[in-house]
Amino acid sequence: MRRLSLEARIALALFAMAALTLLMALGVAALGLSVWLTVALVAAAIAVMVWKIPGRILAPLVSLASVLDAVRAGDFSQRLRADRKGIAGELAGSVNRLSETWRQREGSRRETDALLAKLLHEIDLAIFTFDDQARLVLANPAACALVGLRLGPGVEARSLELHDYLVHDVTDPVHLVFPGGAGRFLVRRRPFRIEGRAHCLLVLTHAEAALGAERREAWQSLVRVLGHEINNSLTPIKSIAQTLAAAAGEQRASSPCMHGSVELTEGLNLIAARADTLGRFVAGYAALARLPQPQPRRIDLRELIERVTEMETRFRVRRSGPDITVQADPDQLEQALINLVKNAVDAVLDCGDAVEIRWRAQGATVEIEVIDNGPGPPDSDNLFVPFFTTKPGGSGIGLLLSRRIAEMHGGHLTLVERKDTPGAVARLGLPLGKL
Repeated sequence: MRRLSLEARIALALFAMAALTLLMALGVAALGLSVWLTVALVAAAIAVMVWKIPGRILAPLVSLASVLDAVRAGDFSQRLRADRKGIAGELAGSVNRLSETWRQREGSRRETDALLAKLLHEIDLAIFTFDDQARLVLANPAACALVGLRLGPGVEARSLELHDYLVHDVTDPVHLVFPGGAGRFLVRRRPFRIEGRAHCLLVLTHAEAALGAERREAWQSLVRVLGHEINNSLTPIKSIAQTLAAAAGEQRASSPCMHGSVELTEGLNLIAARADTLGRFVAGYAALARLPQPQPRRIDLRELIERVTEMETRFRVRRSGPDITVQADPDQLEQALINLVKNAVDAVLDCGDAVEIRWRAQGATVEIEVIDNGPGPPDSDNLFVPFFTTKPGGSGIGLLLSRRIAEMHGGHLTLVERKDTPGAVARLGLPLGKL
């Protein structure tokens, strides 16, 4: 039996009410029934109809309300029967199509949220989100590593020294110091709203990192060109100097009275020696330009540091720190630490008496500090510039190589002056997680 449409049900109910009224009139006029009896019978019939008919008429509306409640709660799986006639069937079809549209949009939104979460997790920019009370709502892993804490909702921007940047736009790089890194940062502020409430997005980009790739490519190209040209010149210079020195020595041996032969031989030997030194200098920078990608594996940091400090025989280096395992290339990390320890010992040989290396875990990073009480670092912005050195006979490779190794491991290296006493602190930060 085919179902009646909602309009037909309503019409049938009205017809039944009219028929009962007519029966009441006929009962009184033709059947001789008392008025009260007729009224009672009609009232009973109407009561039965009032009890039964609304349920039959309103059933589609009840189903509609149930489906809409489910949609509001985020359940888009329920559907109305679309085989009804009339306006009820049309309404059911419209609600079903609307529910399907919302289901598809909700699926797309969840996929977008998952992609955004993955991007925030993988991107190396520090991203913070604050609400209208300057309380933290979200921070990605790069932000946690920079701050050196496991950030959670509710942390105030003022405690992170970021409150001023929520209010004012900053166009130039600013110098910021965090446990997980220090230097010049580009700070970008973007206001937005969630559920009508004002929020602010802060993005911190290390200015040196942003320019580092271009600078690195530039000096690597320079090193390759200079290395090729210098080596092409040094090889014949060294060879000719050695040949002439040998010839001068033979002439001096055959003619002992020959004047100036000793000075000539010494000068030629000096030319050969300086050519050899310059060749090693160029080779060092060429090796830096060809530094391979790290091959990380699990390393016992204490064991590695003990091995590095025992290599330094000129000065006793104190060490302190907990047992920590890191993911790093052991050869590269060892070379970086050797350079830092060597610089610290060089600094204290003439005017200091203490070198210490200590390490600790801070949030998602491990921080290694090489501390000395020497004269302190020179007041220069060129400490990590190729070919720059303040030491006689220095090449300017050590610090540059150590920073490059740190950056290739996803970390950083800074050299700052001590605050409590004269001296310097070389701070090497590395991520604890897997590379």
